[in-house]
Amino acid sequence: MKHTIFFDEDHQILIQTIIGDFSTEETKEFGKLYNHYLEGKSYRQLIVDLSDAGKMENRDTRSVTNEMLNVAQFTDVAFVGANAAVRMIAKVLMKLGSLKAESNFLKDKNEAIAWLEKRRS
Repeated sequence: MKHTIFFDEDHQILIQTIIGDFSTEETKEFGKLYNHYLEGKSYRQLIVDLSDAGKMENRDTRSVTNEMLNVAQFTDVAFVGANAAVRMIAKVLMKLGSLKAESNFLKDKNEAIAWLEKRRS
């Protein structure tokens, strides 16, 4: 898988980077990794870096992505580097209530980390 995921121990945040196109199968793989990385952690927060993201495979991929985010019980999701089309799709999904976590679009990872850490208090 060309995409990456790791847990930032210093900030206690899971960081996922999407590189190129994103398929339904890759979404399911990330879903399995979310709980693995977050087991025993105090916060369930995620940064999704979309700076180098391509398109999502199809509507099913978007649906499965939201399902995986909800199953992992993220409280907050920060999106960085999203283009206008990606932001529009995500905002529609958020308004429909399919993404349960609080989410925000931010300029870069530092801004995302600050936003997430502020939400803990």
